[in-house]
Amino acid sequence: MSRYSHRSNFRFVLLLIPIALSAFTHLWNLDGFPSIYRDEDHYLRKTLHVLSGLGPQEKSDELLSYPLHPYTHPYFGQLFLAAILGGIGYPDSINPSVEPSSIKEIFLVPRMLIGILAILDTFLLFKITERRYGTTTAVIASILFAVMPLTWLIRRIWLEPIQLPFLLASILVAMYLKDYESKGRIVYVLGTVSGVLFGLAIFTKIPIFTLIPLIIYVIYSNSKNWKLVGTWLAPVVLIPLLWPLFAILNGEYDQWVDGLLWQSERENMGITGAFGKLFAIDPVLLLLTLAGTLYAVVKARDLFIILWFVPFILFNLLSGYVSYWHPVPLFPAFCIGSAILISKISKLLPNRKIGKVLPYVFVLGIGTYGLIVTIMLVTLNLTSFHYQVISGIANQIQNANTGSISDDSKEYTNKNGVTVLGTNYWLWIPKYIFDRDGINEFRNYYNGEDIATKKVILVVGKDFVNDMTRDNHTKYNIEKLRQLLTKSDLLTVIKDNQSNSLQDNKYPFNSLTNLDPNPITRIEIHTNY
Repeated sequence: MSRYSHRSNFRFVLLLIPIALSAFTHLWNLDGFPSIYRDEDHYLRKTLHVLSGLGPQEKSDELLSYPLHPYTHPYFGQLFLAAILGGIGYPDSINPSVEPSSIKEIFLVPRMLIGILAILDTFLLFKITERRYGTTTAVIASILFAVMPLTWLIRRIWLEPIQLPFLLASILVAMYLKDYESKGRIVYVLGTVSGVLFGLAIFTKIPIFTLIPLIIYVIYSNSKNWKLVGTWLAPVVLIPLLWPLFAILNGEYDQWVDGLLWQSERENMGITGAFGKLFAIDPVLLLLTLAGTLYAVVKARDLFIILWFVPFILFNLLSGYVSYWHPVPLFPAFCIGSAILISKISKLLPNRKIGKVLPYVFVLGIGTYGLIVTIMLVTLNLTSFHYQVISGIANQIQNANTGSISDDSKEYTNKNGVTVLGTNYWLWIPKYIFDRDGINEFRNYYNGEDIATKKVILVVGKDFVNDMTRDNHTKYNIEKLRQLLTKSDLLTVIKDNQSNSLQDNKYPFNSLTNLDPNPITRIEIHTNY
């Protein structure tokens, strides 16, 4: 066997290590960890909206949308999920039922898709880093990405985990342009492919546009061809314009502008608060990232790292509203910056043999720590409450739609259906999966005069009255809902007992307790019949 073949086989083995680790950390116990965050329900609801043939955009008069701000994000996230899940016959292919075990499977399938995307991210990160910084740095970066606790965030069904492989693939294709610069049209085809991939990333979530300078730098530094940069830019600009174009064609441009302004004007602790939460999850990687980035910026003056970090962070400093998962597009750069720092350790030693081995020893130690912490997290089960609530609602709807007409227990069908009042992240499965005939109404807001059915089910959590009347906060409407709630019968109470199992004062469990708004831990199901 030739020396080249030996090297190729060794590189393949080195690639398999982070891929195998990533497969474990991103696919293990997906139906139990992490807890289901409400945005996952929103994106899955929009996906089922597409799969039901209702189009990519919820209307302001659809009862599970947000009437005041129907335009929140571009469409590619739900279109992508709908294309993949619809291709495997989801949800019918899993024979859904109202049992909690079946509700678990409804969430498990899309979470598995997100996990597979994370494995693809690991591969793309390896190839990007290898091409720019060498195999050693690539191995370190991809192992960090695979095992460090920070990356459990991309196990959730958010837009950023869908967006990330398109970003990384765009960067990687741009890097390969140098190999084809002497082959005529092929280089422009690759430039267009890279542009389409990045355009789709923006069409998933807008703030990623801040990385345009990064890929322009990659393309121009590899080709010295501004025409090629223009070829890349065309789909980057045109693809995201499909979003406002759709709104204009549907006479909803004002709603699109309103949604854009509403998103930009929201406020929270901003990017400093988001990074504080990321530090609580993974202080080791964040400290390595800080040191590695300072080295890359100050010592190496590495424009690749600078352009990945600086525009994105500046934009988020100005935007005001930043959640802790919004920096996900920076996670690969976190790992690359850390890997650069670790790989440079070898240059500090006079003994070259020890110097070559030392980075691998260093990443073995950090990787072992990261893997242990990640295992402690991903083996938790924090989702059963969510499944139980949705199962309980679906069961009550099923019971309300059937009943007995006499003592001989003959069944009848309630053709008039029921109205279900509750937050929309509980109701998308009962609506889109179990109510195919559309006989029931599902509302995430209350207008007393609009309810046409005799039977009403109330899914009551904390601040139920305020949440359900936020779009019609008149004294009359609030009082009518309070009367309905007061006169209703309590059927069942569902409590979350899992949160008590977390050791709030011990790392890494304490990193989970302050991430989100106080989670709902108790749901009451009431009926008026």
